Amino acid sequence: MPRSKQDIIPPKTETENSFFQQKDSDMRSAHLDLTAWAGELKRKIATSEEETAVFRRQAASLRTRADVLLDMANQADAEAQALRRLLQQVETTEVSIKSGPSSQKPPPEAERKNLASRVRTHVKIILKAAGRPLGRTEILSQLIDGGINIPGSNPAQRVGKILWEANEFEYKEKGYWLAGEPMSKHLIPSKRYRAPNRLK
Repeated sequence: MPRSKQDIIPPKTETENSFFQQKDSDMRSAHLDLTAWAGELKRKIATSEEETAVFRRQAASLRTRADVLLDMANQADAEAQALRRLLQQVETTEVSIKSGPSSQKPPPEAERKNLASRVRTHVKIILKAAGRPLGRTEILSQLIDGGINIPGSNPAQRVGKILWEANEFEYKEKGYWLAGEPMSKHLIPSKRYRAPNRLK
């Protein structure tokens, strides 16, 4: 016996239920995919934020080190400037010492008086040892031999001036003698002694 039309065609409700079931399954699958993607995005965002924080800390540390290095550079530059000024002072002093005519400038008054006093003292000894008047060149020669240096362009003339201005000496018999001291006539030389005008 042939089956009825109702037996061949499934009920409409069953077809509709199958469609909605498939649709619900697809929607659940899509929801799961979006949830997983959102979770992956969150993980990536967190990783990026951590890296950003690390980079910011490194940048802050580098800025601190840069500030320290800049301060050190400023201090080194200040020290170099101070050393340059000191070097300039040393070089200026050295040039002044080298160029200064210390050996040619006239000695101070105290030094001149000290030299005259030394000359007078030694000349008294020289004349007493000679026992007769001596010329300025002979006196100069013996002064130099005794370690008395007479500066100037004409030391013999300077010795003569010192003795001429001193009260304890007098000029007689072509030479200098001790004022008021007697001398033997036979000791007076017939010719003046001429010694080289030595300089040291």
